[in-house]
This record gives sequence, structure tokens and C-alpha cells, in this order.
Amino acid sequence: MLELKPVGIYREMYRSGHADLPSLREAGATGPLDDRGRIIEYMTAATPVFDVMGSVTDLFDANASITSGQSLISDGTWLWRVDSIHYLTRYDLEIPAEFVDHVRARNYRPAADVDLADEIYDAAITAYF
Repeated sequence: MLELKPVGIYREMYRSGHADLPSLREAGATGPLDDRGRIIEYMTAATPVFDVMGSVTDLFDANASITSGQSLISDGTWLWRVDSIHYLTRYDLEIPAEFVDHVRARNYRPAADVDLADEIYDAAITAYF
């Protein structure tokens, strides 16, 4: 089975399980990332894999909600949620170097031809929904 690498997905986003994921509360950035905005644009422009209606509460700000926060997005190699983009945009959280290198190697352009065949869909849903 295909294994998508998670980015910006934290264990607090789930009620149980996922102890393998980093903690949102411990994910502070260790240094500046000059191209953070371009990386966020890449994440926003990538292919939706699974759309979820409704909203989730911001885990840092209980007064803020994130529309479709549980929806999954992928570039065919990495996987993230809509609320991942929210957290990485609004809070100074670490973005894994491996993902940063991946995005830079693609010149900040996500693949336009991500095949949403059963393999990617199943990998995303099985692991993170």
C-alpha cells in the first residue's frame, strides 16, 4: 500500500491514536523560514483528496473555527489537512526540512496530475481519517 508522508498533521487533531505524530504544542519552529509563504501557497494549490464538510475548532484559539479543517490534500508524496495550512500559516510551527526540500525541488509547484486512484485515496483515508 502507498504510504503518504504527513506534514502539519498533529496528534491533537485526533481523539485517539496517532501517537506517532508530533505534538502541535511542541512543534515550534527552530528558526526562520524565508520562503514559508511560498511553501504555504504550494500546500494550498495541491490536489484535494477527501473533502469534509463542517468545521473544527482552532486548537490554540477556541474562538476560531477552521472550515473543512479535516479535509485531506496531497501532492502524491505528502499529505496534509486544511487545518494544517491554517496552523502553519498563523503560528510559528516547524515545517519538516524534508518537506521544505521537496517543495523547493518542485520549484514551489505541486503536481497538477496527482492520480486520485484508489491507492492514494485509500492511503489517505486509512491513515488520517
